[in-house]
Amino acid sequence: MPTIRRQLLELLSHDPRSASSLARELGLRRGDVNEDLSHAVRSAMSAGHRVEVIPARCKDCGFVFGPDRLSKPGRCPSCKGSRLFEPLIRLADAAT
Repeated sequence: MPTIRRQLLELLSHDPRSASSLARELGLRRGDVNEDLSHAVRSAMSAGHRVEVIPARCKDCGFVFGPDRLSKPGRCPSCKGSRLFEPLIRLADAAT
């Protein structure tokens, strides 16, 4: 049986995914996936994979968060709104 981190890497190698969608597919809570997700991404980068992150952004004002944030922020620093799109993460081979 593959570990959670290997399952995360497998899921991320197909389509961009959010932490919530990964948690749903693995039957876990979003908070439980965040630590494994950041570790899996670091491992993938050291193995030569390219990590593509579509940053989180505010649904109200359009503020775009940095691509280094893999989990959903709580509030927008610009308008203080809490309606946010989660960041999406995808793994690609370094050659692509």
